[in-house]
Amino acid sequence: MQPTRVAQQIYETSIKNLPVVERLWLVKMVLDDLMSTPATWIVDESDEWNDEDYIDLVRASLAYAARSLRE
Repeated sequence: MQPTRVAQQIYETSIKNLPVVERLWLVKMVLDDLMSTPATWIVDESDEWNDEDYIDLVRASLAYAARSLRE
């Protein structure tokens, strides 16, 4: 999945230049927001990993790192 031009512009102009800790907090806020929405995602039950799966893994790892930094 490719980001939209709006998302890419927001990232390039506002987020990319933030310190790492603040970027991790943004990741956490986005993930928390997604988790609070009704489950409308399609679950892929295949055994093969694709690029999107690896991206999901990185996002989850960053969220875990952000939680760990808080503690």
